[in-house]
Amino acid sequence: MTNEWRLTVADVVKRPLFQHAEVVAGSRGLSRSVRWVHVLEAAHTVQYLNGDELILSTGLGFGEAKEKRLAYLSELISRKAVGLCIELGDYIPQVPQDMLELADHHDFPLIVFHKPVRFVDITLDLHEHLINRQMQALRNLETYSRSLQQLSLQTQGIPKLLQHFQASVHTQVFFFPLDGNPLYVPPLPQVVQSELSGLMRTALPQGDDSVSSSGIIALSDKKKLVYQPIIVMGHLLAYVGLILYDREADEYLLLTLDYTVSSMAQILMRKMFAEEQMLAAENRLFDDLIANRPLPEEQIRSLLGLSGKNKTPAYYTLLLSLHRSTEDLSSPLAPHELTGVFRSLLTRLGFRPFIRCKGNRFYLLLIAPTNQTDIRRTLDKAMSEMKRMCRQAMGPDTEVLFGVSRPGERLSEAGRHLAESEQALIFQQDAHSPYFAELGLFRLLFHVPQEPVLTHFIDDYLGPLLRYDAENGTQLAQTLRVYLDHNLSKQETADHLFIHRQTLYHRLEKIQEHLPVDFTHPNERLCLEIALRAHEWKHGLKYHTPPNKAQDKTARPPR
Repeated sequence: MTNEWRLTVADVVKRPLFQHAEVVAGSRGLSRSVRWVHVLEAAHTVQYLNGDELILSTGLGFGEAKEKRLAYLSELISRKAVGLCIELGDYIPQVPQDMLELADHHDFPLIVFHKPVRFVDITLDLHEHLINRQMQALRNLETYSRSLQQLSLQTQGIPKLLQHFQASVHTQVFFFPLDGNPLYVPPLPQVVQSELSGLMRTALPQGDDSVSSSGIIALSDKKKLVYQPIIVMGHLLAYVGLILYDREADEYLLLTLDYTVSSMAQILMRKMFAEEQMLAAENRLFDDLIANRPLPEEQIRSLLGLSGKNKTPAYYTLLLSLHRSTEDLSSPLAPHELTGVFRSLLTRLGFRPFIRCKGNRFYLLLIAPTNQTDIRRTLDKAMSEMKRMCRQAMGPDTEVLFGVSRPGERLSEAGRHLAESEQALIFQQDAHSPYFAELGLFRLLFHVPQEPVLTHFIDDYLGPLLRYDAENGTQLAQTLRVYLDHNLSKQETADHLFIHRQTLYHRLEKIQEHLPVDFTHPNERLCLEIALRAHEWKHGLKYHTPPNKAQDKTARPPR
């Protein structure tokens, strides 16, 4: 596949109808591509051009008037026309020097006909030629697409596709993975490769959230780098591109690039899935850890492929749970297909990840990077990206919940840390944090038997109030929770509940009738708050105060 589909100005002047034509200025712009041919005689009609048109004129609209002819030519140049053909005659017997100088300055081809020619014949000839070339280009693209499908099924798929891509576009091409070494076809000297790779690491977007589509980077006045990202399920894996010299990135090149990127994305996706199939030993290990079966430290290290006897860096266990609405259940993407993308993301963030997917849950063991001081920020970024990927792949209404354990040191205790992740996952919506270390009271409630200990405790401290709410349809328990959370401030409680203070006073009187306790007494207040939280957790209630209110340390003293 070559560039024969492009019709340049140089090609045009070789056509039979141009046998008496001469390029008198702007010869350095003959490589410009012609998209259409148009007849324009006056400057005020130039506004209707879209760009890349070859203009035909007799000089009727500007003639020998200097201001008119320069304004006309300037408008053509500013509107991105690719050249001007003038028929010399009564209106303009010869091209003035000022027009020649302006055309040469902008590399704008200026062509003159020394003999009369029918413009209708020129437009018919060139338009037919353009359409035929474009139809051939579409046939070539279809052939190229089929050849990509065949090559993508072979081993060494990426290098083969890159070579095929280069043979099709006849310019320097590259494959730039975010993890791994770049490939250049044809090969470049090592110094040039290093310089170009450094430029791309700096200039190309590296984050998933900053990537959109193809882009162009100017390397010099005539040289540019055109790139397109390979994105799999919302995750950026690599870039594919080409370097153009004195050539525009037209639709044909961009379509060829797009087809190549799609085929490479399929290869990388298959590669990730194949790697996941080879992790059966890790899956069996996770099954043992999930069941909390004791395993020796050496056996776990061996199963995870951790060499040497050096101390294992700190690790975290993480649980991810997906919940989809009914309409999302028709999604063709199974959760386990996200495993490879998660692995690539976490590796890029510096973790050594081990992942197990069971149903709608992911179990992760993340060995932390040794050179990072703010591991919390890295974990937050990882969870944010994983949540975005899940929703992009499975629907925006997908609920994504996390549970993160405390840092572990011995792998033999990973089962206990998974239990911490489980507890953090269960209480995430109540505790407003996915981290086990920040669960607070919920770390204890999880281990209190609901029958009979927790149930009796709730009934002893809240029973009369809960029964009154159930019988009368009131919300006194919620009012009490908000009142305690706001440090007994009546004004803040009323504001949060969107009620008048008089209504709040009435509710507090009702609460006192059923719970005749001193809310300012530390022991009684602590028991009430524990009972309220335990009741919410046990019954899955969501009416408690948001954390920015409940944890406001600047709240006013009780009044």
